[in-house]
Amino acid sequence: MRTTLSILFTGAALALSAQNSNVVNAYNYMKDGDLAKAAEYIEPAIAHEATMGKEKTWRYRGDIYKLIALGTDANLKSQFPDALAKAADSYAKALELDAKGDYRKENLAAMRSLQAEALNSGNDAFTAKNYDQAIALYGQSERIAKSFNEVDSNAVFNSALAYETKGDAAGAMKRYQECITIGYNKAEVYRYLASLQKKQGDLNGAIATTQAGRKAHPNDKEIMLDEVAFLLEAGRSEEAEVSTKAAIEKDPNNAVLYSVLGSLYDAKANPKDGKALEEAEMMKWYDLAEQAYKTSIEKDPKFFDSYFNIGVLYNNRAAYIYDKIADIKDDNKYNAAKKGADDIYLKAVPFFEKAHELRPDDKPTMQQLKKLYAKTGDTAKYNDMKKQLGE
Repeated sequence: MRTTLSILFTGAALALSAQNSNVVNAYNYMKDGDLAKAAEYIEPAIAHEATMGKEKTWRYRGDIYKLIALGTDANLKSQFPDALAKAADSYAKALELDAKGDYRKENLAAMRSLQAEALNSGNDAFTAKNYDQAIALYGQSERIAKSFNEVDSNAVFNSALAYETKGDAAGAMKRYQECITIGYNKAEVYRYLASLQKKQGDLNGAIATTQAGRKAHPNDKEIMLDEVAFLLEAGRSEEAEVSTKAAIEKDPNNAVLYSVLGSLYDAKANPKDGKALEEAEMMKWYDLAEQAYKTSIEKDPKFFDSYFNIGVLYNNRAAYIYDKIADIKDDNKYNAAKKGADDIYLKAVPFFEKAHELRPDDKPTMQQLKKLYAKTGDTAKYNDMKKQLGE
């Protein structure tokens, strides 16, 4: 029996010695720069009960694969394509086994360097338009950060961009939402998410996201404009008016906002539901629209939309009067009323002319000017507009 026990004891000692030798050999080969050989020796050590429970075994393994992952030897990297993942897993295991925390600082520092490598490699893959690889690397960066109780918000956001750029709207929206959940709630996150929601047909969802973005970033001009645009598209004009006025308070020199406000007032003067307004009510909204358009022009004398829209506004006001006086039988009264309508109609001329100057190829502007020149009897300008229109 003694002989048998001796043999068993000797065998166990030899096995332990062999595994310890593997760890030492792996370390020595690593120091000599032969990383492939180092990896060859360290792998048996992590699988053997004699050495698999030692912090040092896993730390050395992490060091070996980290050097491969962060190195410049392309052949070696192709031989060990999962080196970065193996390194990260090894350091995580080393941290777990390091009960006294003797090497905690070193292991954490190594993991941070791996996380940075994963993130930067993901960025490189993104730049190279290899979006699937970029997403995988960003995911790796997230997992490494999570292993030491941190959140890599940059990786989450960048992966959202990668999903969106590759055309995976569902994946992108999920990741943008995660950005907001983890506190990476920059203005562009809300804007990109809302834009995708709108493209997917979820206009109300886009509005809700934009409104959440405005709460988080009350002074962001782009989110304000997005909200107004989405509300207008959804036909929620009353909310759009409130949001536009709030945006003007934050950005009082924004010509676009005044132009939007003018269009909202203009729409109130001409309700789409066909409901007739009292003349005084209609003219009130026309006056407010005119004032808003003129303010827009004051803020930006080169803003085409407001010149064109105020011209259309005068057309609409004149058209209302023309319709109103059509049944007047008395020639003197009719001519007097018609002159008033003509005067309003012709007020559009300088505004359409300025719009034409700003956008010489805009056909609706040229068509309006052709009609106006016909009205004024300006034959030269009328013929010029016809020529420009190719008529």
